[in-house]
Amino acid sequence: MNSHEQGVSVASYLVSRIEELGVRVIPVLQGGVIMKMIDEVGESSTLDYIVPNHEQALAMMVDGASRLTGYGVGFATSGPGAVNLATGIACSYYDSVPCMFITGQVGTFHLTSSKSVRQRGFQETDVVSLMRPITKYSVLLDKAENSRFVFEKALFLSKNGRPGPVLIDLPYDIQRTIIYPSELLGFEPEGPKQSVKDETDLADFVIQKIREAKKPLLLVGGGVRISNREEDARIFAAQSGIPVVTSWSAADIFSRGNPMYMGNIGKSGDEAAVLAVQECDLLVTLGSRFTPKVIINEAHFAKKAEIIAIDIDKSELEEGLVTASHRIHADLRQMLPKLVEELRGSKLVSQGWPQELNALRETHEFKPQLADSLGEYVNPFSFIHELFRLMEEDGVLFADAGANLTWVMQGGKPRGNQRLISAWGNSPMGYALPAAVGGKIAQPERQVVATIGDGGFQMNIQELQTIVGNEVDIKVFILNNRCYGNIKMGAKREFDSRIHGNDTGSGYTVPDFVKVANAYGLQTVSIRDDDEVESKLKQVLGMQGAVIVDVNIHSDQEHVEMSIS
Repeated sequence: MNSHEQGVSVASYLVSRIEELGVRVIPVLQGGVIMKMIDEVGESSTLDYIVPNHEQALAMMVDGASRLTGYGVGFATSGPGAVNLATGIACSYYDSVPCMFITGQVGTFHLTSSKSVRQRGFQETDVVSLMRPITKYSVLLDKAENSRFVFEKALFLSKNGRPGPVLIDLPYDIQRTIIYPSELLGFEPEGPKQSVKDETDLADFVIQKIREAKKPLLLVGGGVRISNREEDARIFAAQSGIPVVTSWSAADIFSRGNPMYMGNIGKSGDEAAVLAVQECDLLVTLGSRFTPKVIINEAHFAKKAEIIAIDIDKSELEEGLVTASHRIHADLRQMLPKLVEELRGSKLVSQGWPQELNALRETHEFKPQLADSLGEYVNPFSFIHELFRLMEEDGVLFADAGANLTWVMQGGKPRGNQRLISAWGNSPMGYALPAAVGGKIAQPERQVVATIGDGGFQMNIQELQTIVGNEVDIKVFILNNRCYGNIKMGAKREFDSRIHGNDTGSGYTVPDFVKVANAYGLQTVSIRDDDEVESKLKQVLGMQGAVIVDVNIHSDQEHVEMSIS
């Protein structure tokens, strides 16, 4: 120990390390065994905090902030507080969002550990085991001298390889233990494992395959966004001349005005993009998982094509629903720049194939199926189209789940640097409201809006107080069809039009959202029909402060589902 070194508490040390991350605001929710950590944040000269009203919302705020800024941190207490984080942490895990959660835990003396009793400490829960399946690293920090090692390991694992959330469970007595930072051992990651072939060989192989193909197609997935290689993907597509389709999680990487871009694939995608996949003879996928939402039908997906799959996760390559012809285990952070470098600006694709796809796009232009008597309601497809048109060039839209999400994906056309964010893999109702709050507090200079269904809005409706209490300037559009739209569609098809528990005539009920929002002291606007959409959107987007907007959607309004055979 340095004789002049002053000891600090573990809590103080960990908060000082968090200060180094560039995180500006930490969502926290109080509890008896997390008080010390929150006190240290409150005393920090560089960190601020926000207090949501539910731990599920807290985790979703961290997730939303991380998707925009690259990293987020959140604190919650033990037992029910920590358990409530699970839904939001799962959003980060399935979408590979790097972030860190620190949960308070009962003192080490009261830990059940290997004992056979169910619980020793008050509000004790084995959070580490509970969170292990939905985190990259879940650990109990039960020895103060391991503070540096555990923090650095958690941080490294959350950011490197396939990113994701990590959780440190921290007993309250350990938080208060005095340590001397100079004595702490750090974490030293193992060196990178060598590939069988280096990236140059792999890039040359991919480029040669594209050159040999007559109808090559590029499928850009969320891994491109996660690896921060969006611009490389755009350059590669433009220089090579290869047409592009995207999965939902990459839908904002290519502008709809880009002549190379065909749109989103998948069950609720763009018909022209789905058909392009079925017609191509080579499909090169960049960081895209083969999920049911993407492939629709694994037996017929890209049935004419040779598939080259590039992914950082070896398990996704070896155990996915579709077996790729060539599986390249590589990090897009290195692989995409190498593809651009080895391309050397040369065109790889003849004009005939792009022209064929342009004709396909024109003949299969999206035509939404609209509910009857639409004149008395708002068309959600055109509403979303107008919303993106009127949002700022770098505005951010957080979309919720279910029918709300499919309307956004099929009606939305992001432009410029607009972002379109959702919890793509977990997709829980209630995500968009707190995630939008997280996004706004992380990047307060950006315009942030949320679209959410009436069902999803009620899942985290308590966060209206967080918005009011912290003056969070977001615009929330409730696409109110007074039912669980997605499930209602499926129930009608599957159960001979029986829709138990799906709408206001079968057990599900909806409050007057305008009255609810007004009770919280929030500004409100209602949009009743298509004639009001443009003027009301301009009004809302021009208002100062948060606004809750009730958008009147027909309860029988459907979305379009694609099929392949």
